[in-house]
Amino acid sequence: MRKTLLPCLFVACSPGPSLAHPHIFIDTAFTLVIEDGMATAVQIDWAYDAFYSMLMIEEYRLDADGDGLPEQTELDALAGHDVDWDAGFPGHFVLSLDNGAVSLGSAVHHQARFEDNRVITSHVRPIETPFPITSHRVTARAYDPTYFVAYDVPKPPAVTGANCTFEREEADRKAAQAEYGEALDAIDRTEDPFEVIEVPDIGILFADRFTLRCDN
Repeated sequence: MRKTLLPCLFVACSPGPSLAHPHIFIDTAFTLVIEDGMATAVQIDWAYDAFYSMLMIEEYRLDADGDGLPEQTELDALAGHDVDWDAGFPGHFVLSLDNGAVSLGSAVHHQARFEDNRVITSHVRPIETPFPITSHRVTARAYDPTYFVAYDVPKPPAVTGANCTFEREEADRKAAQAEYGEALDAIDRTEDPFEVIEVPDIGILFADRFTLRCDN
């Protein structure tokens, strides 16, 4: 079982049907690190939406002097707590190699900053078994399966160490919204309020897929 993204700031963090719609919105940026032709790590940045950032500032007392802006020392202390996951949890980011999931190590190199009224955190996920980028189909997606967190990747992902780029395949959001609505309707029809509902993998329906392309 994983730990929550952050200690719950919403009642909706409790397990159950309420997990089936987003409460947190995050703009994601990620960079695939390549060394000597081998993919070795992924650096991930999360920019929390302004409303949730405000709640974080209040909940974790990041604005110690009351000037309306979080202090960097408080942000430094927060860094890493938003990725306090149990071992093996993929961390809302899936890197695939020839359609099989790549095992990522625990998050390291935590940083946090405040820009444009948003808390932005960064971390690095080492690739447990580095792999050559040639002769493989490498894809990446950022999403929360439960859709409690809605991720967007507004800018093309980056690649360091090789002449490669990521091509975006946009999700069919109209179809995703229809399936999402059907899932919510099924939850609403549940007569027993204490019945455990198996939430389908909704988040992936909204997630753009990025495929790595490299020049030989």
